[in-house]
Amino acid sequence: MNRKMGNARAIVEGILKEIEGRSALSPDPAIASGFQAHLRKIEDRVCLDCARSIPPQYFPRIRDMLGEEIIEVLDPGKLGSLVFKNRNRIQQAHKKLAIFTEQYRYAIKEACRLRQVQKELVDSQIAHVQEVEIFERRMLQSQMLLNLMLEPFETAMSRIINFLDAKQIDVYLFDDDRFLTNELKTDGKIFTYNKQQEDAPDLPEAVNSPTFQEVQETKSEIPLMVEGRQIGHYCIRRQIGDSFDRDRWIQDVEFITPVAARIIQTNHNSLHAQKVYTDDLTQLYNKRKLNEQMGRLFKQFKTGQKKLFVAMIDIDKFKVFNDTHGHPAGDDVLKQAALLIRDGVPYAYRYGGEEFCTVFYGFEKEAVLEDMEKLRKLIESTPFIISGFEHHITISAGIAEFETTMNAVMDAIDRADQALYVSKEDGRNRCTYFDDVKGRLATDNSRLRQKYALLEEENARLRQQMAEKKPAKSR
Repeated sequence: MNRKMGNARAIVEGILKEIEGRSALSPDPAIASGFQAHLRKIEDRVCLDCARSIPPQYFPRIRDMLGEEIIEVLDPGKLGSLVFKNRNRIQQAHKKLAIFTEQYRYAIKEACRLRQVQKELVDSQIAHVQEVEIFERRMLQSQMLLNLMLEPFETAMSRIINFLDAKQIDVYLFDDDRFLTNELKTDGKIFTYNKQQEDAPDLPEAVNSPTFQEVQETKSEIPLMVEGRQIGHYCIRRQIGDSFDRDRWIQDVEFITPVAARIIQTNHNSLHAQKVYTDDLTQLYNKRKLNEQMGRLFKQFKTGQKKLFVAMIDIDKFKVFNDTHGHPAGDDVLKQAALLIRDGVPYAYRYGGEEFCTVFYGFEKEAVLEDMEKLRKLIESTPFIISGFEHHITISAGIAEFETTMNAVMDAIDRADQALYVSKEDGRNRCTYFDDVKGRLATDNSRLRQKYALLEEENARLRQQMAEKKPAKSR
């Protein structure tokens, strides 16, 4: 490829030299012939104008070109008696001077035009050379991008650093394409790549006066986008000098970033990690993912700058449906319900069985309740087509707010579970907010504790009776 581009440049340079040579040494025969014909036309026109006398307009042109002296020499008033004897000769002299002047003016004008044509030709060829160089550079860059995709990860990152002449590249990766991207700059996954140090240079020569060199550095932070979603960002640092072209460097950064993003994603989003955190059936994140994310963001929730709500969702009478229609039909219900839940709430997780968990971070209570009610009505009104038959299902939900006094996000999930229990107890197909029923739950819990205490007492009494009735062991 380099050899072909070199040959193309040599050909263009040859054309330039040929244009310059032809313009300076041997004009085109057609141009020369036309030039001579136009000079003859000028001569005929001037002769016609000067047939009787020399028109006044020619005298200023002769004076401007040949000077005032030639006019004075041919001035009839100064020639005296010679005027009448040599009148025809003087007129012929004026005519020849007029022809010469007009032809000279035309020649100057034509020479300027030809020089402009020559300049335009040269400029066009220079532009063509630049286009060839740009094409060559793009071809080399395309080859480089292809090589980057095929090379090992560390080698590819090293080539990216060299291409950008970077001192250091820091890569920040998000763990989740929606939650952590919105709430954290990074989830703790930071990768730093430094330029490989070259061999140590020779020792410098001794100097006899103090020297000082100021090292300047530029930094650029660019989002890493893959197929329309942000997977993180990276920060590029490089030293700059007098010859640093910022616009050109930014173009190089924009050129390489899409490929760099895909290379980074390919090497740090393994299939194993996806399987660990993704539910195979619904393709939602699972309970393990929920616990890790909530734990990682717990300190941020504790600041109370943004409100956090969690909602637990359960498909009503799912066990009956499963037993009636079979487990494959039940799986289809879970998959279709998961799609509706995922699209209806900010962040959705499969918590286990027919139970789902949703997270609202940065929302007000009214918006959370409204979204959950919309989701409930959507699922209620959506027909579930399974094996060619239409089914309708409903959901029950419990909602709770995380409080900064809580020791873990799981405390809020437990409250949402209690509110979900109330939704089930009150007839299903409804959403219940924990604060609205916490008094009732406290009463129920008190009753349960009393019943539990009575049961414990009864069990203790029965155990005592059994111990008293047990016969002694024979010796």
